[in-house]
Amino acid sequence: MDNNILLSMYELSKCISQKIYSAGPDMFFCHPCIGYVKKGYAKFFYEGKTLYAYEGDLIYISSGTRYQSIWFGSPDIEWYSIGFEFNSKYAFCDYRFQIIKNYSSDLIEKMYETYEEKPMESVSYFYLLLNDIYKKMENTPKPLLYITIKPAVEYIEKNFSQPVSIKFLSNLCHMSESGFYKLFKKATGVTPIAYKHNIMIQQAIELLSSSSVTIEEISAVIGFPSSNYFRKVFFRITGKTPKELRKK
Repeated sequence: MDNNILLSMYELSKCISQKIYSAGPDMFFCHPCIGYVKKGYAKFFYEGKTLYAYEGDLIYISSGTRYQSIWFGSPDIEWYSIGFEFNSKYAFCDYRFQIIKNYSSDLIEKMYETYEEKPMESVSYFYLLLNDIYKKMENTPKPLLYITIKPAVEYIEKNFSQPVSIKFLSNLCHMSESGFYKLFKKATGVTPIAYKHNIMIQQAIELLSSSSVTIEEISAVIGFPSSNYFRKVFFRITGKTPKELRKK
């Protein structure tokens, strides 16, 4: 057996919360992680996109992934969290963040049932799980077109609170405005403005979850021209108002 794919770490837990749960702030994983939604659903904010995971969906989070998420339940939220690491940090490194829809929980249930009393058996089920999901997942190394727009992506992520124009971003990438706009959307799945808004809302979720700063102050800090516009964008992306999220 290739020593690079032997596990150096394996952790499993069942998590339960009620109504609304925010995972963050700005979650960063130094090792791969797998989530499985048993009850409720979640919104993930990742690379400027909003992705959804519902009951029965499996979430694969690759090493080095940054994201923010909000989980919703009626009233309960329940999910499995599986942290793991291979001997080689480069093993399966091209499998990036993705969601497998309608995935059977059978192997995960067996992993959980044997985790404490029969850890070796639990690990054996986990290898079966990995073997199956890697067949179903997309191998997604960064495409060349992403590298072309990378200067704009990095600028948005570092300067999300500052106004920016398509002209400025296209100049960073040495492209025409129309060509840049089309390539950015093709590479990321969203427009430059939508990408910027998602990054801004990620920061807002962090501040709402971890501080007592007012909504008006948060709006100003993250760069929205008005608190009303901030509320409008926040609701469009998260499905909740800032006040509702903070209350929960």
